[in-house]
Amino acid sequence: MFVVFWWPSDYPAESDLVKVSGEIASVVVRDDIFNTRAGAMMPGLASTYFTLKGMDGEFRYPSTHPKYFLVRDRTAVAIDVWVDGAEMGSGRPMVIWQIREHNPYNYPIEETSVSHAEVIEWRIRIDRSMVEGGYWLLGISVALALVGVGVRRWNRGRPPPIS
Repeated sequence: MFVVFWWPSDYPAESDLVKVSGEIASVVVRDDIFNTRAGAMMPGLASTYFTLKGMDGEFRYPSTHPKYFLVRDRTAVAIDVWVDGAEMGSGRPMVIWQIREHNPYNYPIEETSVSHAEVIEWRIRIDRSMVEGGYWLLGISVALALVGVGVRRWNRGRPPPIS
């Protein structure tokens, strides 16, 4: 299952991205399975959703992107996000492939900034590790299946236990 479903997908090229800027209207953390706030405490299964003032649609920063906790906890005031142009107007939340924060009140710490290259590199590394894990599990399952077939053949010629 890992090998089939976690095979690396095609990611949008930087030339396919469209920049959208604005002030943040709301930030909500929801789980990716049921799309509710109930499972938002499980960071591996959650995404942060941004809405911008005066714009329709939501922008989604998944937990599988780099610096997720920084984006979730410290991004405020205004942002520039780059999304796939093909997703715009679809009615679904648009995945953020690059983000830059503009916060004039954020003096002590650096503003949030995650580049497209960072996101793609991070996602490729995750995909590669999942596929490698899938190959290991596939190899182990084949080995255990062969052991099971061997034990079954060995037990076939033996008499049943006496009770």
